[in-house]
Amino acid sequence: MSTNRDLKTSSPLLRSTASLAAEQLEIGDVARQLSLSERAVAWLQDINRAVELRGPILPDDVEAEQLLTQLDVEPGDRADTLAARPDPHHHPALWWVLDRIYRHTVDSMGAVVPIEGHAGWPALPARTGAVGRHLAVWAYLAVLPEVRRYHSVRGIPDEASWASLVLGDAMGAHRAVTGQSGLGLFDGLWGAPLQLRGALYRRLGRLDYNRGAISFSDGPCGYTIGVHIPGGAPLDSAACEESFNAAREFFPRHFPEEPIALFHCSSWLLDPQLADYLPASSNIVQFQRHFQILPLAPGDEEAARCERVKEYFFGGSGNTPDLDELPQDTTLQRAYVAHRRSGRYWHTRTGWRPF
Repeated sequence: MSTNRDLKTSSPLLRSTASLAAEQLEIGDVARQLSLSERAVAWLQDINRAVELRGPILPDDVEAEQLLTQLDVEPGDRADTLAARPDPHHHPALWWVLDRIYRHTVDSMGAVVPIEGHAGWPALPARTGAVGRHLAVWAYLAVLPEVRRYHSVRGIPDEASWASLVLGDAMGAHRAVTGQSGLGLFDGLWGAPLQLRGALYRRLGRLDYNRGAISFSDGPCGYTIGVHIPGGAPLDSAACEESFNAAREFFPRHFPEEPIALFHCSSWLLDPQLADYLPASSNIVQFQRHFQILPLAPGDEEAARCERVKEYFFGGSGNTPDLDELPQDTTLQRAYVAHRRSGRYWHTRTGWRPF
């Protein structure tokens, strides 16, 4: 039986035949073979298959190793990715999905986050194994040359381009939460596709930012910059203000046709209830003061009951529904448990400030 390495050095005719076999699949075939969720099927059906693109071309192992290193991916995650290379001959259904992700992302190159929001890439079932878990990583490597060209056209410096495309922390989070390498078990994976289409820019100081459209009545009427809070460093107020200033310089310079009205941020860190448990001098409470926090929308209280914010307090250790079994190692973890025992819920809240 041929190995992946055999296929990489085999004739173009064999590779073409294998790709053709994947192309002949229909969404129903793929959904059955991979046991895709309804959301994944709906997302794949929406992709414009008529886009005139050559399809994904993956880097060989040497180049892939170099790129993953450049993207700050840890050695163990690099090794697991290389060992899980998708192939159109051996994995036709997964290659079909890879092809659609590639086409959708390249077709969206340069687009801002629309007013209806951004759903992200759907998860693949665990039964797709290591290749399924790493499919999004290989899609990332396939699209990488396209977004690098886009950054260059926009005049974004090389250092800022690579900083914006870092992938290692997302893969580290996947391993921490799921216990396995890759990205494919995260449903609604939003960061990677926004990085790849030139909408998300990372490491502009302490914070990350994405370009987005806003509307107050009849469709888009301007632009906003979404604020994201990467982990790994204190949320120092002065560092955040320096980051806001860096964003005020970066986006008008590289996207002058997009007049920006405001910054906005949606995060559990903006829940005013945190001030009941943290001192006024804490970094989180100080960060909240950068924003005007919007009232809860109808339905938000009910949505909180699904406990979507729990993973931010506990990460992969918060899988138990029993409050008594949750870790109590930090002030925030103790606050989470005390708050829930009082019968209240935590919320993701949205705030804004003028650009």
